[in-house]
Amino acid sequence: MSPAPVEPAPAGPVDPVQPPPETPPDPVEPPPETPPPVSQPPLPAGAMSEQQAARLLQQATFGPTMADINYATGLTVQQWIDKQLALPATLHMPNVPDVIDKSHPSHYTRVEAWLQIALDGPDQLRQRVAFALSEILVTSMHHPNLDTEPLELANYYDILVRNAFGNYRELLEEVAKSPVMGVYLSHMSNEKPDPARNIRSDENFAREVLQLFTIGLVQLNEDGTEILDKQGQAIPSYDQNTIEAFARVFTGWSSPGEYWNRKKKDLLNPMQAFEEYHDTAPKKLLNNVVLPANQTAQQDLSAALDNIFQHQNVAPFISKQLIQRLVTSNPSSAYVARVSRVFNDNGQGVKGDMAAVVSAILLDDEARYSRAYQSAHFGKLREPLLKTTHLWRALAADSSSGRIRTVTVEDSHGQAPQQAPSVFNFFRPDYSPNGDLQQQGLAVPEAQLLTDDLLLETQNLFHSAINLSIKEQVSEPDERHMLLAFSDLAQLLITQGTGVLLDRYSLLFFAGDMPAQLRALLADSDAQLRELSAEQRAAALLYLVFISPDYAVQL
Repeated sequence: MSPAPVEPAPAGPVDPVQPPPETPPDPVEPPPETPPPVSQPPLPAGAMSEQQAARLLQQATFGPTMADINYATGLTVQQWIDKQLALPATLHMPNVPDVIDKSHPSHYTRVEAWLQIALDGPDQLRQRVAFALSEILVTSMHHPNLDTEPLELANYYDILVRNAFGNYRELLEEVAKSPVMGVYLSHMSNEKPDPARNIRSDENFAREVLQLFTIGLVQLNEDGTEILDKQGQAIPSYDQNTIEAFARVFTGWSSPGEYWNRKKKDLLNPMQAFEEYHDTAPKKLLNNVVLPANQTAQQDLSAALDNIFQHQNVAPFISKQLIQRLVTSNPSSAYVARVSRVFNDNGQGVKGDMAAVVSAILLDDEARYSRAYQSAHFGKLREPLLKTTHLWRALAADSSSGRIRTVTVEDSHGQAPQQAPSVFNFFRPDYSPNGDLQQQGLAVPEAQLLTDDLLLETQNLFHSAINLSIKEQVSEPDERHMLLAFSDLAQLLITQGTGVLLDRYSLLFFAGDMPAQLRALLADSDAQLRELSAEQRAAALLYLVFISPDYAVQL
């Protein structure tokens, strides 16, 4: 599946071989309907260079391809974003294939569908944001009642895809009513308290919707910094009483159908309210808001989500995490504040407009000009899965059958879509490893994945995925072996030399800013590889890129 650009790149003007004479000869008289020649318009102000386009695509897609770089070059960042915002959503559930020779999907084929869309989907920005949201509003197959429900997991993921450019308040309601979330965080068939039957309302979803999905544990300023009391201590956002009140809000919802607690539940359609199981007593929520007695389950749900959504923490809490997932792990407080302001008001009085928030994140000067606007700790570690999508997109990876083997994805990458070990994702947004970074107060979320075993596994993964996957040299590949197209890169190496090939790698994998030390190492290494074919040399150099510390960081 060779990744295609979002739209075909327009052909550029061709310089004439010789300038026209000062006095051109009289032209042959054209027919009356022939229009006069139209001159090429100048590039718009702020048009992206190749390097600027590649950098945007690293942040906003699953990895730049040369076709996408060529297409984006000459556009402004806003123009590229606008074109992406206008594309329809590519949904996952309809694209989950069956297991070969069987008439049912599996979690392996669900991940296969995710990879196919990540590699080939034209709506790259939407899909990239949906992936970021899936690491905030987490559901996972690692739940005893979801481990045999691949289509249902894919259907939940499509909630994130459809709402990636929608409104965060509407997304919250769809998530709250999702039967997959209802199973994962156990508010499906959650009953009102009944002391006589020793029933207490389940607090799981109530706790996580506050702690992880919206406001976090402590009160925040608009710029994401903690609000401190007179003793210099952070102020909690809520307490146990608040959790218990919200737990009673989320009662009376279960699988749609005639009966409250059927053994076989519908995990595809939104949960429905069963009023007899809903707690109708008053409930004291955030900021001392009290829900009145005798409201319906839907009235309580709507009012409670509104109460959460209007909390001052939502904008900085969610904005900062989206910045971390797309651009940099340690954004400045000013960057967070600028995006939070857009989250709170998109310019038309609307809060939670995700299209506006994503645009603000990518258009911000801190995102676009790291060298001029940021300190030495700008950037983020690349997630292992995003390294693979970057590799496969950049080198037009494909298999002979068009299918992808995904059995080992989770083990080899330490992650796979919707396979986090808990609701806390694969890594926490504030994670910092012991040592200098922690002492400096710097977050490195993705480092939580990097066990010793995974680091070794990743080196082996890319050796196999690159050096043993040269399309031009694998004569009898397994039908789902993803092969990389090296012929064009080999031609560059043969006809224009090592420096030009390294220029190409610099553009594709470092947005044109490959560190000089790495470049020198690669040039020296190539001098030792002359006995190999050009394809093998290009692959060997690319492998060194992928295991380098420099590539591990997205700047």
